[in-house]
Amino acid sequence: MKRTPFAIAALLASSVCLARDGIDLHGRIQFGLIGNDNGSDNVFPSGFLNFDEGLNLNRIDLIAEKKLKTNIHPRIGPFPGPKPGKPDWGFEIDLRYGRDAAITYGLDDELDINEGKKNLWLAQQWFLRAYQPWGGGFSLIAGSWFTPLGYEIGAPVDPPTGFYTHSYAFIYGPSKHVGLMGAMKLPVEKAHGLWSLGLGIVQGWNNLQDNNHDKTLLLDLRWRSADFHAWVDFENIIGNEQSENGVTDQTRPFNAISTHGEKLLRRMHSLTLNQRIDKTRRWTLNAIYGYQEGGDLVADAHNPPGFLITEDSAWYGINLNYYDRFRPDMQFALRAEWLRDAKGAHALLPAGDYYAITINLSWWPLKQLRIRPELRYDYHDGPGKAFGGRVPTVFFGEENRQWLASIDLTWFYHP
Repeated sequence: MKRTPFAIAALLASSVCLARDGIDLHGRIQFGLIGNDNGSDNVFPSGFLNFDEGLNLNRIDLIAEKKLKTNIHPRIGPFPGPKPGKPDWGFEIDLRYGRDAAITYGLDDELDINEGKKNLWLAQQWFLRAYQPWGGGFSLIAGSWFTPLGYEIGAPVDPPTGFYTHSYAFIYGPSKHVGLMGAMKLPVEKAHGLWSLGLGIVQGWNNLQDNNHDKTLLLDLRWRSADFHAWVDFENIIGNEQSENGVTDQTRPFNAISTHGEKLLRRMHSLTLNQRIDKTRRWTLNAIYGYQEGGDLVADAHNPPGFLITEDSAWYGINLNYYDRFRPDMQFALRAEWLRDAKGAHALLPAGDYYAITINLSWWPLKQLRIRPELRYDYHDGPGKAFGGRVPTVFFGEENRQWLASIDLTWFYHP
């Protein structure tokens, strides 16, 4: 926490300098207090990147961007309105200090300043973006960016991330990618809604340096109703993700090795349905399916079972999210979820079925300040213990159920 005042001061001072150059600068500061009902300090996997009970500095985010004039955004989808007639370009750079460290392997893990620290300095996102008036409109991003796969993203922005803790679908998916992704708004009549098609080529899951030298493909199809009250997103990632040369950091959390140099396919698919009921209420349903082809190398005795996948493994699940903004400054949220990892594909978690229900209440005493108490219950049905103890719980877990209570405070800064 000693560096926190300096990071906050840097956020405020930088905004003054960059605003003069026409660059939009904003940020977020998030603290959270979290605890469980068992005797351990471990709150994984429910707390995701928060492994320990107590007060955590989740993030101090500094975001600098030059916005783009476009009607289509890769990873997000099409927007209504006329197609801009001229090309445009922009960029975004997100810097972070804190506990929520979704690491890009080959970059963030090699920074000496992070050695032995719990709060890390990260370059969360950094990418160029461009627009061309091709077809219904075309946009491209190139660099490092949050994954388009799934419903949630790695930032406390609601929507789509209305909870402090994350779903199992988020835990079992990639966090971000390095590469290129383009999206085209399809020339469809307005009466049939807004459609877009996206395609990307990236360095696997969470990698700058991909040790197996295989590229990974992203493909998505998105639809928005003409009134923008209903959304459908179908997102896919597919590529060979085997570990090579004894390196597993770049293939986590699903590690598979072939001693014969064979390619080992990994793919994951996500379908998200989003419906606004009325002015205050909305719901989102997200279903996922993932698959990792097994290798032939068995982990040694010093690693937990399942650390290396030796047979073809699948994981799949569903989560339902409901939100009610019943007052301008208050929102109630409920999430119910189930996920099955039948063969224990995740390197840190035991095999079995995972169930969870989460409720929270978000309060904005100020427009830029959110306070959010949250209560969550998790249950694991399968061999081993998924909660308590210490990470990895596939080996050191002590409980099959867990209550988790938290309260987080987020300040959204925009001059």
